[in-house]
Amino acid sequence: MRRRSTTKYLLTMGLLSLGSLALTVSCADNNSSLFVVGVIDINSSACIAKNDTTSAMLSQGTMDYAFTSSYTAAVLVGNQLTQRGSREELRTETSRVSLRGAEVTLTTLDGKEIGHYSTVGTGFIDPSSGTAPGYSAMYVNVIPPSLGASAAVRNAGFVLAKIRVFGDSLGNVSVTSSELDFPIRICQGCLVRYPAASNDPAAAKANTYSCTRSASTTQTTTETAPCLLGQDQPFDCTLCSSTTIALCADPTQNPSFSPTP
Repeated sequence: MRRRSTTKYLLTMGLLSLGSLALTVSCADNNSSLFVVGVIDINSSACIAKNDTTSAMLSQGTMDYAFTSSYTAAVLVGNQLTQRGSREELRTETSRVSLRGAEVTLTTLDGKEIGHYSTVGTGFIDPSSGTAPGYSAMYVNVIPPSLGASAAVRNAGFVLAKIRVFGDSLGNVSVTSSELDFPIRICQGCLVRYPAASNDPAAAKANTYSCTRSASTTQTTTETAPCLLGQDQPFDCTLCSSTTIALCADPTQNPSFSPTP
């Protein structure tokens, strides 16, 4: 009786160990099935986030809080789940992934946590074809307005966003991506540019600078607004000089302005 009890105990413990191992492997597989390639530079593609690995990627972001208190990233997500569908066997495809959102941890560059939160996002990714993953673009609110307006963010200089995307396969399997680390510069007025052609003629005669509030007759280029004002893309002061933001018209009011010697 003792030998049978001992044998039964060992078999039970062995099965439990194998079960735990299987669960561990399953989690690891899910984390590798979905991955974030990077943040797409939408300013280089007519403000369109293309689900293509040839899209230009940002090495870092910029949030100019003189114009915005949030940062939205267009992330490129890949799906490495293999195809399961078969027309011949009347089997539907279950490896497509419906994206539901992202988890973001925001820290200072030295690792101090500023916030941890989930944000809603949508997207749909086809499974891999052979060794080629399927791709989709998804917009993620990396810095929400409530946090972007805080002193913790505005005084940081740089923050690091740790982004994980999550969703469900059509086979009802929850998947979470690997983590992407994305640095974001935080500044006030650093994206505004003051070209000589945008200086008001009256100010130019007085050897001062005041950004014109209308297109100059001597200005030959047409200024295009960035996709998201105050995010990533520098812009001409004429795009904001008619607002009440003082640093737009007067560079001396801009803490980020450094005159060229």
